[in-house]
Amino acid sequence: MRTLEKIFPGFFAAVGITLVATWFALVITGAANMLIHILFLFTAAFVFEIYSSNQQYQAEEEKRKREMEEVDKMLHQLKEDDPEEMIQELEEEFNL
Repeated sequence: MRTLEKIFPGFFAAVGITLVATWFALVITGAANMLIHILFLFTAAFVFEIYSSNQQYQAEEEKRKREMEEVDKMLHQLKEDDPEEMIQELEEEFNL
């Protein structure tokens, strides 16, 4: 899975550059008609949507990992420290 996460952004960058280069070549040669423009726009939107969904997924994974690390750290502190004292500190911190 890690290999796929490393390849994913580069793969979509390569696909995007290839699409733009192909479209630009068709425009220059005059072979691009309205159908080509529409297909290009839909394909570009699709590639962008997949890429942005992947970015959002990665951001949510990072957020979840940070939250789990914070919970683990709090549990570790709770095991080491006095539970009543920690509860009071958290109540003061969150104004409960």
